[in-house]
Amino acid sequence: MHHIVAEQDVAEELFALLSEARAIYLRDVVADSKLYRRYVEDFVNGHRYIDCNRATCRNYHEMNIHIVKGLLTDCAHLVRQLFTTTDFSFEGCMDLKRAYDTSVPPHPIAFTNDGQAAEMHSLSFDCDFTHKQMTGITACADAYHLFCVSPLRVEDMEALFACKEGFCIRVNNIRHVAILFDALLEHALIQAKWQAVFDKGRFLQTKDGKGFVTAASLSSALSAMKNNMTSAAYGIRRAIDKLKEL
Repeated sequence: MHHIVAEQDVAEELFALLSEARAIYLRDVVADSKLYRRYVEDFVNGHRYIDCNRATCRNYHEMNIHIVKGLLTDCAHLVRQLFTTTDFSFEGCMDLKRAYDTSVPPHPIAFTNDGQAAEMHSLSFDCDFTHKQMTGITACADAYHLFCVSPLRVEDMEALFACKEGFCIRVNNIRHVAILFDALLEHALIQAKWQAVFDKGRFLQTKDGKGFVTAASLSSALSAMKNNMTSAAYGIRRAIDKLKEL
C-alpha cells in the first residue's frame, strides 16, 4: 500500500475519501433515499480504520476522517453542492477544506429520532410568504444574479428564509442582496432584525467562499446602494413592490 510520507499524500487521501463519500452519497442518499444522518454515520464508521500499522499513516487517516465528518455535518449544504456538480475535482475538494478551515460553521447539525435534521436555534425573519410570493422573490434574485447559484431554485430561497440548519448560499452581489431585504422590510414582509439574523446564522457566504457575510457588511452595502441607486436596484424594488399583489 502507499504510505503517507508528505503533505501531498495527506491531501490525496482526503480527496480519495471525499470521492468515495460522493459515490456513496449519490447511490444511497440521492438514488435510494437513505437518510442523510444514516449515510454520514455509516460512512464515517466504515472508514475509521486502515490496514496499516505505521503510526504516521494511522494518525493522518484519523485526522482526515475527522475532517470528512466535519464537512459532512457542519457544511452539509456545500458538500451536497460539491457532490452533485459535474466538475467534481481535487481542487474543488481542497477549496471546500480551506473554507472549512477558515470559517466557523453556522451551527452543528442535530437530528431527531427519525433521522431528520432538527432546528437548534430561534433565528427567524418572521416572514410568511405565499408560494407565489416566494416564486416572485426567487425570480427576482435569479434575474439580478444575487447569488452564485444558477439557476436559483425556490427551494433555495425557502431554506434561506426558513433559517434552515446547515444551509448557506454564496452571495454574488451583496448590495443587491441588501436592497432586496430592505425592500422586503419596507413592505413589512420581514422584521427589522434581518441583518442580525444573517450575522448570527451565517446563512450568507462571501463571494470568495472564504467567510460569511456580517451585519456590518450588509449595513455598509445597503448605505452604499441607497447613495447610488442603479437600474438593477430599482428593478429589485419594483419586483418586491409587486409581491403585495400576489
